[in-house]
Amino acid sequence: MAAKKADDADSKSKKPKEYGQVITKKAKTSKGLFTVHKVDNNYFFEIPDSLLNRDFLVVNRIAKSAAENRRGFIGYAGDQIGDNVIRFEKGPNDKIFIKTISFSERAADTLGMYRSVLNSNLQPIVAAFDVKAYKNDSIRKTRNSVIDVTDFVNGDNPVLFFDERFKRFMSIGNLFSDRSYIDTIKSYPMNIEIRAVKTYAPKPQNPTDISADPLTYELNSSIVLLPKNPMTPRYFRSPGGIFRYRVH
Repeated sequence: MAAKKADDADSKSKKPKEYGQVITKKAKTSKGLFTVHKVDNNYFFEIPDSLLNRDFLVVNRIAKSAAENRRGFIGYAGDQIGDNVIRFEKGPNDKIFIKTISFSERAADTLGMYRSVLNSNLQPIVAAFDVKAYKNDSIRKTRNSVIDVTDFVNGDNPVLFFDERFKRFMSIGNLFSDRSYIDTIKSYPMNIEIRAVKTYAPKPQNPTDISADPLTYELNSSIVLLPKNPMTPRYFRSPGGIFRYRVH
């Protein structure tokens, strides 16, 4: 009985609240692609329904590089450390999911294989958020979902920060969360810019190496809205300057 009451209380606490209870008068707001709110130390995305199921390009770069961690010409400020295409999708029970999208396999409707390819390529859910509140937007004539992205941005994930190949190449280990923080999240008409400071443990290539100094980076993530109608894909040809996976 006690366990059931605890579960009921936990379920109730996750239910969306009134908008003003979540986005209070203390909120510092940046309006643009999504409305971004900072309330105390928490960051919220206010996502209109019209932007759900749309494709976003995420490009991650080093804004300021860690001292003494280079591999030849790699590891400097401005270097790209990862990119993804993502979608925000509505899930059951007042959830918003982030999915990473792959375009490595596709088929046109005219081939009669489109549905088969779609069913064989269910895209992975890489993050889930409880909707904290809803807001009816009379200007965009849509309903907005408010999610708390603080833990996602404060954590370590390949969507917004280093991809695993780059981490292995640069011998970057686990995140020190107590030495990492969000600097700013700003919204613009077609993009959102996230600036965060991340401190990682070094990961020596040789187990006998001893390196006590952590690696601190300032990283920038750009979330850019892609066109609703994708560009016509072309066959990949390495000398032709055509990217293999991006079809937008």
